[in-house]
Amino acid sequence: MEDELRIEGRNPVTEALKSGIAIQKIQIEKRLVSRYADIITQAKRMGIPIQEVPSLKARQGILAYTFPIAPRDIEYFFDKRFVILADGIEDPHNLGAIMRTAECAGVDGIIIPKHRSAIISEGLMSSSAGAIFHLPFAVVTNTAQTVDKFLEKGFFVLGADPSGEPYFRLELRFPLLLIIGGEDRGLRPIMRKRCDKLIGIPMMGKITSLNTSVSAGIIIYEIKSRDWR
Repeated sequence: MEDELRIEGRNPVTEALKSGIAIQKIQIEKRLVSRYADIITQAKRMGIPIQEVPSLKARQGILAYTFPIAPRDIEYFFDKRFVILADGIEDPHNLGAIMRTAECAGVDGIIIPKHRSAIISEGLMSSSAGAIFHLPFAVVTNTAQTVDKFLEKGFFVLGADPSGEPYFRLELRFPLLLIIGGEDRGLRPIMRKRCDKLIGIPMMGKITSLNTSVSAGIIIYEIKSRDWR
């Protein structure tokens, strides 16, 4: 069917099975069947058809078919403690890596703009290593209005920006909304003015910037470390 999405690779397929989403079928290269005995057992237990095929153009020789994952309503996040807004991250590898880190760190969810953003796609499923099946997400049409709603709900809004206060010095409070800007332009002015504080990562070397997903990972774990104390 046209709306079906392909999930490639051991980890994404495994996480899709764990999440309980509707998987239509799983295809595996015949020569790799023994390698995926655990996945085959789980799929058969769930009544998911397994097809052994001579060859397969898929990462690690395994492929599952599912339908697009349904986003949450924005109201779902208003009683959460730590939420991320990815504003304008267009590279699915960056967004997938951020989602993977967020899920591993125990972030409550992520919000993605409908435009100026990597879409929920096969590439995003793979780059998130299956985190997309466990991390609640919402898709919104107006991120500025979305931030206003979080402010009204008493969230502390924090913007990731190189000019911000060093991440290890900044005082935080919860519930917290972290805004991560696009790869090239960072935080847009309309978002910057809505932030209670800006948080940055000092650059000590000759290169003056980090990859977006790497910066996000450092900040996410710093925020979570404050929550764990």
